[in-house]
Amino acid sequence: MERKSPQQKKQLEYTKGHFTFGWNSSRMFPTTWKRKKTRANREYRRKSEELLTQAKPGIAVDDVELIADDLTSARFQKSVIRKRLHKTGTVTVGEKVKRKLQRREESAGRRVQHNQHYDRLAASAISTLRSLDGEKLVGVVRRADLLCAARKADELGRVLRSNDPIDRALHFLYRLGSGSAFEIDALRRNQELDKVLGIWMGKAKRILRRDRRAIETKLDQKQTVRMKLTTLRNG
Repeated sequence: MERKSPQQKKQLEYTKGHFTFGWNSSRMFPTTWKRKKTRANREYRRKSEELLTQAKPGIAVDDVELIADDLTSARFQKSVIRKRLHKTGTVTVGEKVKRKLQRREESAGRRVQHNQHYDRLAASAISTLRSLDGEKLVGVVRRADLLCAARKADELGRVLRSNDPIDRALHFLYRLGSGSAFEIDALRRNQELDKVLGIWMGKAKRILRRDRRAIETKLDQKQTVRMKLTTLRNG
């Protein structure tokens, strides 16, 4: 035999070798292909026998079956068309490699677009939060605490349906608080945004602590008033 170089062997493997994809088992494919050929040949013989029966009405059916194979290809080739079989799920190794490389390129492109999408969302949300101040900032912090801590479904549904930049920023905070990997990865890719958000979160925590102190002060005042009223009644 002629000795082949490694390049020639690889080329022969790409053109002669075949691959069966997962949805069509490589063990079952030969059996399935044989069954398809059998059905096609049976259909071809049945149509040939029908034509022969019409052409020779005096011949018995048993005799037709005996001579069908001899006469069909010679006399009825134009009348009976053999069904053409197509292999599905089986490609050459070269085609398999080509498809995998193409799918890898498409997957890489989708991943880049996916990351860019969440990077834009994170930048827009943090920019919106950073621009807030005064009473507007306090109101957004309270809404964020209500949305992320209380998990109110009606407030979440309203935020999801809204296209307002503040609502979109609140949705970003909600997903971030829920542990969404997309938002977390977006902050990991942009450390500057992560720092800006950390500063904003510090402001939000101070506002919430001030609100809690105010609530506690009111409760203490109410408790003091109740105690004074009780003392006056008893006295």
